[in-house]
Order: sequence, then structure tokens, then C-alpha cells
Amino acid sequence: MQGEVKLLSEGEIIVRLVMSVIIGGFIGLERERHHVGYKTHSAGFRTHILVCIGSALAMIVSIGMHYEFKGDAGRIAAQVVSGIGFLGAGAIMKEGQFVRGLTTAASLWVVASLGLACGAGYYLAATLGTFLVLFALVLLGAFEYIWRRDERYETISIVTSDRPQQVGMIGSFLEKGHGVVKRIEVCKTGEDGRMHLEICLKTTPDDSIVDIMQSLAAMPGVYSVEHRA
Repeated sequence: MQGEVKLLSEGEIIVRLVMSVIIGGFIGLERERHHVGYKTHSAGFRTHILVCIGSALAMIVSIGMHYEFKGDAGRIAAQVVSGIGFLGAGAIMKEGQFVRGLTTAASLWVVASLGLACGAGYYLAATLGTFLVLFALVLLGAFEYIWRRDERYETISIVTSDRPQQVGMIGSFLEKGHGVVKRIEVCKTGEDGRMHLEICLKTTPDDSIVDIMQSLAAMPGVYSVEHRA
């Protein structure tokens, strides 16, 4: 009968799981490459592989339970789509008023969907989906870089007091006519009540990094400001 779900053979299960490893690995490698140089590690190579394998297994188990118990073949798989949101939320970092990790969270969600496609045996959809994801992440990312190549990015290291709202206050100050804050990382905090921040700031040719550093140094609670090439 057309559309009838059949019990998977051992060979089919192996092929689907191996394909999920390959697909998750390709996308994970791109995310790993993108985060090289960051002091904090986002979801990368192994994380994407695990998500893709887990999704494929969920789909394989769904098919097996449907064959054996005549239940809903999509029930377990449906929980992957909603449950992956918890893992994606963990990849999103909110630092003061700024958010990063949204692209990685989206890649985790789409990798889960690709894993479901592998587990269901939709090899064409999984393969084409992988190429489209890599196209969006790599090629469109390169196009975006070329489009913004005239922009300058400055890295500033700040030692400031470790108190509530201090990071948000510095970020708000920079956003008011001192460039665009792309990233704020709390590198470490000390027992002396101080914390070390690293800020990636997008500036224009009209912005003076010296004036920005002098303005930061004059802020309450800021002990030192250093420009990193």
C-alpha cells in the first residue's frame, strides 16, 4: 500500500544516522569557524552533530513505534521541533542591551529539522536543505562582509567596577554617538570588586578612537581603558 510505514532494516538505520552525522558536522564546522577568536564558545561542531543525531534517532524511533504499535508516527518527532527551543535559547547570550548567538540558535533549530529528514529517509530534502543552509551561512556571510568592508571594528579592553548596570551603562554611552557596539564580553571578575570587559565597536572614519577612549576613562567606576589592535 502506498504511504505505508515499514520497519526499517539495520542498513537503513545506519545510513540515516551516518548521514545525520555528516550533515550536522558540515553546519557545525561553519559555526565553529565563525566563532574562532571568541573567549566564549558557542554551539559548534560536536553540538550540531549531537542535535542532528538525536533528531534522526527520534524520527527512527517514531517510525518503529508506528510500525509496531500503529501509533502516531510524528508524535515523538514533533517534540523535537518544540524541544530544540530550549537548546537554542541557551546559545543566545544577552549582555546588557545587546544580544548575540541568534544565528547559532537558528542553525541548531534547522539542524534538528535536517536530522528529522534524515531519520525519515528524505535524503533529497536533507541534502538540499544542507546546501541551502551553508549557502546562507557561508556565501551570504561573505557577501555581507564585502558589503560592509568599509566599516571599521575596534576592540577596547576596560577595567571597571563590578556593580549592577555598569555594563549596560557603558554600552548605552557608546551607542550615543560613539559607534555601534557589536559585542561586549565579561572576561573575568576579581575579588577586588573589579571586572574586565572586552568591547567590539563598529566605527566610521569620522569617529576618533582616542576621543572615545578618553570619554570612557572619564566615566564613573572605570579604572582603565586600553585599545587593542
